[in-house]
Amino acid sequence: MSRNVEIKAKVQNHDETVRRAVEISGKQPTILKQHDIFYESPNGRLKMRNVEENGVARNELIWYDRPDVAGPKLSNFNKFDVPAEVLDALKLSLESSMGVKGEVKKTRTLVLHNQTRIHIDRVDGLGDFMELEVCLAPEETPEHGEKIAHELREQLAVPESDLLTGAYMDMLKA
Repeated sequence: MSRNVEIKAKVQNHDETVRRAVEISGKQPTILKQHDIFYESPNGRLKMRNVEENGVARNELIWYDRPDVAGPKLSNFNKFDVPAEVLDALKLSLESSMGVKGEVKKTRTLVLHNQTRIHIDRVDGLGDFMELEVCLAPEETPEHGEKIAHELREQLAVPESDLLTGAYMDMLKA
């Protein structure tokens, strides 16, 4: 099982946040179009993600579990690529057995910085957000990831008052 430490926050100025992320990392962003279908999972969250990057699409099934608290939080997750030839059958099986909770569509600006994925998201129906995902090596502690996440949040000029607790799906359902 993989782990990361995450922070999610509302973003007041999308373009400025992207500019800061690029300045911090020294790398150019990647633009991803994502469409997530969330299922009614009895444990954690389960979603089928379609990702389009440079006109090429791929699909991933992602299960994750993390607490709904503001600030850095440990997320345990498992994901795998779903081959196109089984996608429809898998989606039908998941929908039939679990039911669909809802869908989230977004345009994600991804900037990689060391072990952190900086996401600046434009979420349909919600607005602009930022997520930091500090990927942890097996020997690294959640506290190490929290320290990195706090430092990056400050460098991106995202105030603590803009931190969020739940997933985009939860916000859309509210």
